[in-house]
Order: sequence, then structure tokens, then C-alpha cells
Amino acid sequence: MAAAAGLKRHRLTLEVTFASENDKKAFQEKLDAAKRLILPLHQRDTHSFLNAMLDRILATATTSGSVTSIPPVVTPIGNSFLDTSGVFTGDNNPDDQKLFVVEKRCFNNLCQGLTQNCSCTRYPSWQVKTFVQKGHVARVCFKCCSCGVTRTWASSRILNGRYLANQKLVHAFTCAGMLPQQFVSFCKFAGIGEIKKHYMHTMYNRLQYRDVIKGIAEISMQNAVEDIKALPHYATKGEWVMTDARHDSTGNALHTTVPCLAGSTCRIVGICTVSRAEHQVADTRELVCTRLVIADVQARGLNVTEVAHDYEPLVTRFITEELLAINSYDTWHGTKNIVKEIRKICRGTAANRDKTWFIDLSDKMESTKTHLYWCMKHCMGNADDLRANVLNISKHYQGDHHGCHHESQCHFPGYHPRKQLLSNPAAISALESSLKNTPIYLHAEHYCQCRETYWIESFNHQLLTYLCKGINFGEDTFAMRMNLAVLDWNENVRRAVTSHRLYLNVQRPNHHAPSRVLVEKTFMFVQEIWETYIHTNQQSTLSDICEEDIAYHEDLTVQPGMECEDGLFLDEEDDDDEWNVS
Repeated sequence: MAAAAGLKRHRLTLEVTFASENDKKAFQEKLDAAKRLILPLHQRDTHSFLNAMLDRILATATTSGSVTSIPPVVTPIGNSFLDTSGVFTGDNNPDDQKLFVVEKRCFNNLCQGLTQNCSCTRYPSWQVKTFVQKGHVARVCFKCCSCGVTRTWASSRILNGRYLANQKLVHAFTCAGMLPQQFVSFCKFAGIGEIKKHYMHTMYNRLQYRDVIKGIAEISMQNAVEDIKALPHYATKGEWVMTDARHDSTGNALHTTVPCLAGSTCRIVGICTVSRAEHQVADTRELVCTRLVIADVQARGLNVTEVAHDYEPLVTRFITEELLAINSYDTWHGTKNIVKEIRKICRGTAANRDKTWFIDLSDKMESTKTHLYWCMKHCMGNADDLRANVLNISKHYQGDHHGCHHESQCHFPGYHPRKQLLSNPAAISALESSLKNTPIYLHAEHYCQCRETYWIESFNHQLLTYLCKGINFGEDTFAMRMNLAVLDWNENVRRAVTSHRLYLNVQRPNHHAPSRVLVEKTFMFVQEIWETYIHTNQQSTLSDICEEDIAYHEDLTVQPGMECEDGLFLDEEDDDDEWNVS
């Protein structure tokens, strides 16, 4: 062994004997591995290695009075710090490995801490003493292998006395529309720790998470109103809105909700929910909800001049007599039974042929419904013109096109009818009688605006993401989830179209309209909720808090009214009724 001392070298030889050649080879391999582990690449000689080991042993003996054994080190394989390069090789008990969530900042702090020297030696040597999991957060106590000094580390910072990562995951599953029990089961099965429902209840109520969502939803609806006021037509015509009742279950529903969507932007400008406690009969709640939601929309400063809904006589009376606005019915609800009614005069038994039904009308069922849509679209808001267009359908099938619109195909040169022309007076009379009995003809003043409530039906469908039917949520939970649906809808409705696809459905062979391919949804409201929630509960900064600030040690006695970080202990005033789901 040689050590450099100026230009002159002094040699020291250490003799090591082995029982066999295999023992000598194994010792040499261990020596080389230890050099690679402790020394840098340019100093991996035996002299430097022995000096480093002796300094470490002497420093340990000087500090503690006794030499402590050095813990074994697993040699990394390849470029990975993990044993077996992180490849799972089949542990004896794979379920023994705990999973937890870690913040990037906390992970960086851990890396810095493990590479720092302890006060007893210049070589970092830490081992895990205790591992405690609080929800999804790991709290670890490290012990110095030399002097026994301990240091603590947590995988998350603390916000308002609770781990930030736990609150972030509650926020995430709530905005995703998951049920609390679904989230609890998911975490339990995945083994990433559990958050009790009391913890969620405290976050929703005491930490004002529900209030944050409600406030942002109110701002979203008010912004929708302001955007409508900026449109060119608003100053002279006001705005038309659409409403529709949505029950949370069949039968006597617990909650009935009526959203109000603006016709120009299709964004929600108001929403109202009435529960069974406020109104017993679910069938008549639509009128109560409509009164409240229209009043709320008007209070936001929106001039409502027309209300569209599916056929509801009580709501119609309120709109025309009390609100003094234009009432409109949905075109789809008005025409959905047209084919069924016309089929009675198009098909039947052989004995009733040319009596109650006529073979001349057999090819005109679907096309008659299309004609009715066309009549509502081109009547220019005039009820008389709508009725005249409806009766002109019979003349069109007879080959008389004088009353047809100038843009109709029958006025184009070379037009050839695709339907059999009518010449039977009895068939013509039967068709005209059926047309006069349609809701479009009978209530032409309510269909002449040609309004459709497709968008509000689409919103009610999206509500299933946040409010599943058949589940009776508590009042506050129902309102919170409804506000989340409002934020989701107002942010993503009528987003851009990237392309169109044509799907051929064997169940709907006459449907040729292409389907729109929309851009991917955005969820900026989720980040806005989180930032507002942090700002509401942030006392100073998101800095680390020492372990004495939260109930951590196992020997800590928790008194009634004192809350533990895992949320298991609550004050007596906390109510658990919000989580009764039946």
C-alpha cells in the first residue's frame, strides 16, 4: 500500500490471509464495491478508502464512546438507486409495502436532508426509526446510525392544521364527481391510506370548502349575465331563456331542480332547488322552482322577455299572466308523437283500408314530421303563418306548390317529388284533420318562435356525473355538487368543433346529420376552487410546521373537542347527517 508524501513514497504492507481462493475473490469484490460506494471516481485507491473508513470509526468512537456498527448498504445496479433497478422480483409479502402521496417540495427536502451531515460525523448515515401514515401522508422519523439523533419528515406540508395533500385529494375527488364512499373504497383497495368521512365533513363545513364553491358558481352565473348584456340584440330584444325541471329520483323525489339557461350563449344564469321539506308534491314543484329561478335571474340584472320549456300548463300561465313574457314550447316535445298519430291513418287492417287508413299516406309519416319542423323554423314568429304552413303540407303532397316557401326544393328547376302525389279526397281530408290536431297547429302561438330545449336537456344529462339519480344527498351536499355541475357546464358549453363524423345507426336509418368532434374539455374551475380555498384558509404561508403543532405522537391523549389530524375527533356540534345516503 502506498501513500503519497511529496516526491518520496513510503510503503506499508498489510497481509491478509484467506482459507481459500474463493474467499479471497469474494473479499476483493466487497472491497471494490465499498470503494465505488464511498469514494469518488478519481480517488478509488486502497489508501484513500482505508483513510476514510478509519476517520469514520474514530469520529464515531469519540462522539458516542463506543463504536457503532455500520449498517449494510445495498449496492445499486445500473443507473438506478433502487435495488434490482426497481423491478418487482416477487416479495414474500407484497402487501407489506405502504403507499403514500408526496409533494415535490417535500421530496426535495428529504433528498437534501438525507445528504446532509449529522453533527456527529461528516458522513450522512440515516435509517428509518418510525413510519406513521396520516391519511395519504407519510410521517417518518429518521435516526442517525452513529449518535442516535432523530429528525422528522412528512410527505406533505400543513395548511390550517391539516396536511395539504389530504385536503388536495378530497378536493380532487369532489370536483371529479365521485361519491365519498367510492373514494374511501378506492383508497382502501389501493393501499394509499384512508381519509375518514369526518375529515371530509370538517373540510366541507368548518374550512368553508362548500362556501368557496358556492361563491365561484355565483360569480360564474353573474359573468354569464354580463356577457349576454354585451350582445348587440340585448338592448332592444332582451334575452330568452329556457327552463326544465329535473327530479333526483322517480316517484316523489327528494329534490327538484330547475336550471335557467340563456338562449344566446347556452350558459347557466340561474338555478333553483326545492326539496320535499319545502314542497311536498314533486309534480307541482316545477312551478315553484320556475318562479324562484326567474326572480333570481332578474335580480342579477337580466331582462327576460321569453321563456321556453316543455309543455307545462301551470308554468305557461305564470309566464303569460304574471311574468307578462312570451311563452314558448320545445319543438321536440311538440313533434315527438306526430309519427305515432299519423300512423293511424297510414296503416291498419285490410278491412279498414280506404276507411280509417289510406295506402296513399303510407310513405308520408316521417316526412310530415320534417315538414312541421320546417314550418316552425320559417314562420318568422307569426302564429297565423305557422298554421298556414302546416295546412300547406297537404297541398304540397298534392303537387300544389304555390303556398310553399320560395327556398323550398319544390321551386327549384327540375324538381321531381319523391313521395306519391295525393289524389284521393278521403286521404287528403284525413291528413288535413290529423294536421289540425297536432300541438303545433293547436298552440301555434307557443311554437312560432321555434325554440328547442336541447341544451338544458344536455345539462340535465351532465348532472348525472355529480348527482346520481336515486341517491338522496343532504341539502348542503346536493347544493355543492350542483354548483360544481354549473361551473363545469359554463366553462365547457359550446366549445370549438375540430371535425365532423358521420355515424350510420341501423336503429335510426334516416338520421344523416354528422356528429361533432369537440375539443377536449378544460377544468380551470378546479384550480380556481383550490386557489380560493387555500387563500381562505391560509394564515401565513404554506411553510412546514413542527410536529408539536398537530396531534402526532401515539402517546398523546386526545380530549373531547380536540381534533386530530386524521379527522377522527370532532367537536360535539359537528353533524354527520350530511353523509346519510340511502
